[in-house]
Amino acid sequence: MNSKMDTKPKFSAEKPSDETDNSSIGEGAIRGGFRAWAKKLSVETGGIERVTDEERQSNTTHVWNACTFWLSANTAVATLSTGMVGGSMGLSFWDCFAIILVVNIVSCLLPAWTASFGLTGLRMTTFSRYSFGYWGNLLVVVFSMVSTTGWNAINSISGASVLAALSNDKCPQWAGVLIICTTVWIICVLGISWIHRLDAFIWVLPFIVWCVAAGTGAPHFHGEAVKSPTGPNGAAAALSFMAVIFSFAVSWINCAADYNVRMPVNTPRYKIFWATYIGIFVPTVLVETLGAALFSGTEGNAAWKHAYQAYGVGGPLKMALEPAGGFGKFLMVLAALSSIPNNIPNNYSFAMHAQNFGPWALHIPRVVFVSCGYVAAVIVGCCAARFFPEATLQTFLSIIGYWTVIHIVVVAEEHFIFRVGRWSRYDLDTWSKQDLLPFGWGAIGAFCFGFIGAALGMNITWYTGPIAGLIGKKGANIGHELTFAFSAVTFPVLRWLEKKYTGK
Repeated sequence: MNSKMDTKPKFSAEKPSDETDNSSIGEGAIRGGFRAWAKKLSVETGGIERVTDEERQSNTTHVWNACTFWLSANTAVATLSTGMVGGSMGLSFWDCFAIILVVNIVSCLLPAWTASFGLTGLRMTTFSRYSFGYWGNLLVVVFSMVSTTGWNAINSISGASVLAALSNDKCPQWAGVLIICTTVWIICVLGISWIHRLDAFIWVLPFIVWCVAAGTGAPHFHGEAVKSPTGPNGAAAALSFMAVIFSFAVSWINCAADYNVRMPVNTPRYKIFWATYIGIFVPTVLVETLGAALFSGTEGNAAWKHAYQAYGVGGPLKMALEPAGGFGKFLMVLAALSSIPNNIPNNYSFAMHAQNFGPWALHIPRVVFVSCGYVAAVIVGCCAARFFPEATLQTFLSIIGYWTVIHIVVVAEEHFIFRVGRWSRYDLDTWSKQDLLPFGWGAIGAFCFGFIGAALGMNITWYTGPIAGLIGKKGANIGHELTFAFSAVTFPVLRWLEKKYTGK
C-alpha cells in the first residue's frame, strides 16, 4: 500500500499534470495553439497534481535554486521594515540584533525542513492532507489564502512607501502597490520555470542597495540611541519583538515545498534543507539588522525621524542613501522593486492553496487563481495604503499568523509520531482520494485548542490576553508559545482517537 519516493509512482489519482503538457487542468481552457505556445515558452500550465518522476526530467529544478529563490524573497524592503519594529518597541540596537540573530537561527529551521517535502512531488498545502485530513485541510487552505493575500499587500506597501519617499508623494502608495502587484502577477502567470530563472540572480540588486545604505548611513547609526527597558517591561518588549521575528521567518512554512516539486526524486534532503536555510537565514539576519540600525538613526537625527513618520521605512532609507546623490535615487528604485521577488511566493502559492478546495477547483486553470490572488492583493493593499495604517493590517495578520504554528505542529507530529519519521508510510498516490484519507477530526480539534492558547497569550493593538497581560505594564506577546503548547499536547490524543474509531 505504501509507495516509496524512489519508485515509479502509480497513476491512480486524477491524471497527473506536466508543466508543459497538461491534460487534466483547464481542459476546456488550455487547448491546441495555446498549449503549444505555453510549451515553447516554458509557461506553466499544471496545477497541484503530483509531479511524477518522469515529469521531473524536464524543466528540472536544481538544489541551488532552493537557495537563490529564498535569497531573492528575503533580500527585500519588507525584511528591512521588520527589523525596525524592535526599535519602535523601545529596544536598543544591540538587543534587537541579539534577538534577530538568535530567533532566526531557530525559526529558519522550520521552513527549511518543510522545503524538503517538495520531493514528494506535492505542494505543501496538498501534502498537509495526510495530517489534517481531506476536509480538515480546508482550514489550512483558507488561512493560507488569507495570510498570503495579507502579506502580499503589506510587502507591496513597504515597497510603495519607498517609491513615495523617493518621489515626494508624486507616486502615491496605492500606485506603488499597483505597480508591484502587477509585475508579480505577470511573473507568477509564467510559472515556476521563469520564477527560478529570475530569482537565480535578481537578489544581487537589492543586496547592493543594502550594502551601500549601510555604508552611507553608518555615520547616523547610534547603538545606544534607544535604551531598552529593564525588568518585566524589558522582558515584555523582548518577547513581543521575538514574536515578530519568528512570525516573519515561519510565514514561509506553508509554501516552501512548492518550489522544489520538480527536483529529481533522488536529491538528498539535507541539501535542500541547507540550501533553503542559507537562503532564508542569511538575508533575513543581515537586512533585519540593517533595519534596526536605520531605526536607531531616527532617534538621533530629527530629519530622519520626520522622514520615518512621513513615509515609514522609505523615509530613513532615503536619508541613508542621500549622500550617494543620483545613484542613491536609483538604488531607492531597486529597493522598492525588491518587493517583487518578496511577493512571488505569496501570489504563486495562493493558486496552489486554492486548488485544494476540492475536485471542482482542479478544473480551474492555475492562472485564474493567480489572477484572483492578484486582484485581492491589489484591493487590500490599495485600501490599506489609502484608508488605514499599515499597523492595522499587521495586527490582523499577527492573529492569522498563529495558525502557522498549529500547521507545523500537526504536520511534524503526524510525521514523527504516527508515521515514525518514515516517508515510505505515505501513500503519495492517494493525495486526492477522500475515502483513503482521514477526515481530519484530530487536526480540527488541535486547531481549536491552539487558538485558545493564542487568545490567552496574544498581545496586539486592541487586545491583550489574560496571560500576556501578566508580563510588564503593556503585556508581552507569548501567543506563539501557548499556541504551540496547546496544539502539541492535544493533537496526538485526538489523532489517536480518530485513527482508533475511523481507521484512517
